[in-house]
Amino acid sequence: MRKYLLNSGVLGSIFSGWGLLQSTRGSKRDWRLLLLWLGWLSSVALSFGAVAQDAEKKRRIASGEIDPDADDQSKAAKKAEKKASKARKVTLSI
Repeated sequence: MRKYLLNSGVLGSIFSGWGLLQSTRGSKRDWRLLLLWLGWLSSVALSFGAVAQDAEKKRRIASGEIDPDADDQSKAAKKAEKKASKARKVTLSI
């Protein structure tokens, strides 16, 4: 629970809800207000999902299921391959 309450993304989305609540009190009720609330709900859900995903990744690294350095190596290999393919391209200039 603490990892959710102390996360800056979660805190930011919750505090933006306070601002949205204050603006809801003084505005008229129409479809735009509904879209604002749906957007806020999706931002809260995404921030909670990001925290859960990060916690799961940390758990998998701690248990040894995945190697945290392996991902960086594969990115570097892909980048080198892309650079090599660009070097092989032949351009014709007239």
